[in-house]
Amino acid sequence: MKSLSSEQMLAIADEVCHIYRVRVRSFAALAACAAVPGARIHGAPVFDSRDAAAAQLRRTVLALGPLTGHNDALAEVAAAVYREWVDAG
Repeated sequence: MKSLSSEQMLAIADEVCHIYRVRVRSFAALAACAAVPGARIHGAPVFDSRDAAAAQLRRTVLALGPLTGHNDALAEVAAAVYREWVDAG
């Protein structure tokens, strides 16, 4: 699976922050969320599909709560953007 960079995750979060008037609470949590879809163990991808990777990205955003609010919106947007990005090639 393709990885998201921390900068890509921050760009997604910045848009959500602007719309909902919230702030980033934890840049470390954003970086951790970005690492999820492209996770590998001994070189083998952890996820076998983009949908599985996107679903875990969504769950991780909800669990870590990197924003001061509206983490549910960030979770949905991040998962959707990830799926579209993978589909685009």
